[in-house]
Amino acid sequence: MIQFDIELRDKHAHKNQVSNKTTEQTSKNMLSKLVGSGTKSIAEPEKELRFTRARQATMFFFATAVFFMLTIGTLFCGFLNLGWNDYYFQKNWWLSFLFLIPAFICLRIAFRCIRHAYIILTPLGIEIFPFFKPQADLQVIFWQDIDSAEIEDNNLILHSNQEKTAGVVVTLNPISETKIPLLKKAVTSRLAN
Repeated sequence: MIQFDIELRDKHAHKNQVSNKTTEQTSKNMLSKLVGSGTKSIAEPEKELRFTRARQATMFFFATAVFFMLTIGTLFCGFLNLGWNDYYFQKNWWLSFLFLIPAFICLRIAFRCIRHAYIILTPLGIEIFPFFKPQADLQVIFWQDIDSAEIEDNNLILHSNQEKTAGVVVTLNPISETKIPLLKKAVTSRLAN
């Protein structure tokens, strides 16, 4: 009887271990589908890497907030100083909302800076997009044309020859500072291949 109870407990314990392992595996699979498969290598040349103008976008978001606060502030001060029944306030209250026009423009520019790329690393080379007319003035620098690359003082310097007398200098001010080491690692690893 005791032997039978021990065998029965062992069977239940084994079933619980198997079911725990399967639930752990399914939960890991679900989590990896939701979050992603984890970190990926940025040195893979067949992948495309995009770097946006995130640092410039924060400046435009700040300008949007300032213009919006000016709208609310002028409307509130006009109401406090003149009162609701004042002739000048009733006639000119809408002038406070003129600050919403530059606020809307700055907000659109900020979303554009976040959405669109500034530098794209492709299998063919480096694509650099200017702020104005990016479709027309796009510049592509092929990997074969680059001898070496370095980053100095927030500038990406792409040398075309070994003497370092010719090349391209790209400013990295629009890119957030946390992304600059990733850009450096990706460029150097692709040039090493």
